[in-house]
Amino acid sequence: MAGYKDEQEYQTMYTPSLLESFPRQQQRQTLGIAEGALPFEGLDTWNAYEFTWLNQKGKPEVAVLQLQVPGKSSHFIESKSLKLYLGSFSNTPFANRAEIIRALESDLTLATQASVGVVLRTPEQVQLEGMGQFTGTNLDLQDIEINEYQWNPELLVLESSVTRRESVYTHLFKSLCPMTGQPDFASILVQYNGNSINHEGLLRYLVSFREHAEFAEQVAERIFVDIMNRCAPERLAVSARYTRRGGIDINAHRMHDEGLPAEVRLWRQ
Repeated sequence: MAGYKDEQEYQTMYTPSLLESFPRQQQRQTLGIAEGALPFEGLDTWNAYEFTWLNQKGKPEVAVLQLQVPGKSSHFIESKSLKLYLGSFSNTPFANRAEIIRALESDLTLATQASVGVVLRTPEQVQLEGMGQFTGTNLDLQDIEINEYQWNPELLVLESSVTRRESVYTHLFKSLCPMTGQPDFASILVQYNGNSINHEGLLRYLVSFREHAEFAEQVAERIFVDIMNRCAPERLAVSARYTRRGGIDINAHRMHDEGLPAEVRLWRQ
């Protein structure tokens, strides 16, 4: 795709060329992941809450747009370009929702080099779905001292050799956008089967991303690989549910099995 544009005029007529994508393999090489040998299954789910277009009579319509990008795609979407691209639908007439979905599927498949799922949900549908929450142990309730804010996988340690099946989560996660340096906030869910992971060390490790600059999709993969390398669980799933920026949130899931965690909308999304 074309190079990243620092400054881009906001377009309100459908403009597919606004989409930017980056190859996944460049970052995966730094994690020791060989091309074509992913150690996980994966999916990136984007939710756009400010999606709008015109019908054939010029009347605006709105919906929550959900995009599902396979983790095995060769490229991932840059979030600012996605905002600009979706904004270009706002003053564009479409005959019906099927036409919009076809355009989105075609453009995003071209950008990511993989089949992208597209769903339009009405406000009424979204309201019925309501809010959700993680289940498991809240790591944030620990009263501990933390003083490392640069990524440090050595903070991950095992509690004991006792095998455990566990779900733990934090709402304290923060990293930085590598393009703008702006903060990205997220809730992280870790589910594993294996030797017990020390909760204090796990929370310190997750907080150590606080000044770390990396794309959301890459953060989820880094957490997955770090836990595998340091703790060697039999089964592992990592979900990074980021808060909205520009009306769009991203939820990156990486796991051993194809079964995805329940798709829930958290309190900050």
